[in-house]
This record gives sequence, structure tokens and C-alpha cells, in this order.
Amino acid sequence: MKYLALLYVLALLLYSCETSEPAEDVPVVEVVDDTAIDAENEEETEEEDRLANFVYTTITIKPYYYPNSEIEYYYNEYDRLASKIVEGDRLVFFYSEAAHDRIDTITGQRLADSAYRKHLLFAIDPDKTKFKLENTDFSAASSKYGLFAFFPDSGYHEITDGFIEGIKISETEWEITTNITWTIPANEFHREDLHNEFQLSSNFIPAPQE
Repeated sequence: MKYLALLYVLALLLYSCETSEPAEDVPVVEVVDDTAIDAENEEETEEEDRLANFVYTTITIKPYYYPNSEIEYYYNEYDRLASKIVEGDRLVFFYSEAAHDRIDTITGQRLADSAYRKHLLFAIDPDKTKFKLENTDFSAASSKYGLFAFFPDSGYHEITDGFIEGIKISETEWEITTNITWTIPANEFHREDLHNEFQLSSNFIPAPQE
């Protein structure tokens, strides 16, 4: 009987030791299901690959300059800033670049709302044969950069930094180089580099359509 009582006491002691001993820390392994991330990246890659097939088949560039002219900015019936070249006493430069919607080179599909137009206008004194516009010169030269496309800030924008320089290379040609920064209302900065020979225009162009 004593033997059984001793075993009972010993069993209680062992049980007490087991339950009072702190459990070991079990490392937590976090399993991240990255299939969703991979799927998203794969979709972006596929979209980029798809858009890579779309190209502008034709880009029309018209760089002209106009003696005895001036730039006039005004707000049209849509309350958007527009421009026109009118008679005046300065030498006006007008750069126009336009492209229709991009086309898929494989399927021939048209990418809607991808067309754009770019304008650059500025004016200088008529007796100059070379010039360089920088910083505060942009305002005096009535210079603006226009981007007309399917996005909220389509229109004319202020040129805020960089330079526009030119040299007269013949009686009917100017060589113009630009490295300009233009700013949209949200204070986003964009850079545009151009290098073109501007041809003399013998007539006034209509106001650029927006």
C-alpha cells in the first residue's frame, strides 16, 4: 500500500513539473502567397508588350518663321488658351508636330486617343541673325509650349527653364536648337529637346486648332 502511495506522489510531482515548465517558443513562419503579385506583374508586362507594337506611322513636322509678325494669345469659346500669328513688328517662330493615333504593326488595330500635337511659339527682334533665350527671356519673347493630347492638362504651358537658341544660316532658313523645361498647372516638369531648320513662310497661318 505504501508502495502504491509513493508511486502516486511521484506521478503528481512529474505532472506538476511538466505543466509548470514554460513552453518553448515556436518560430512563426510567414507564408506569403505571391501568386497575386506575379500575376499583376505579368499583366503589366503583357500590357507593355502589347503597347510596344503600336507605333506612330506618320509624324508631321512643320517648323516655320514669319517676318513682320506677332503672337497673340487669347481664350477661345471653350475657355482654353489659344494662339494665332498676326501682323506685327517681330520675327515669329512656330514649330508644329502632329501625329494620328498609333497603329498596331501586327494587327492594324488603332490605339484610340493616342494622337497628339505639339506647338512651340516665340518671337525675337527682327534685326537679329542669332539669339539665345534663357530664363526671363521666355516671357519677353511671348514663348509658350503647347501639348494637345488626350489628358487633363492639354493646352499651352509656360516655359520655365532651359534655352532656345538660333542662328540664321541663309536668307530663308534658321537653325533652331532648344532644351526647355515646361510646367503644367500641377507643377509637374517636362523636358523637350528640338533641333530643326525653320523655313521662311511667305504667308500667315490660321490660328492653331485645339
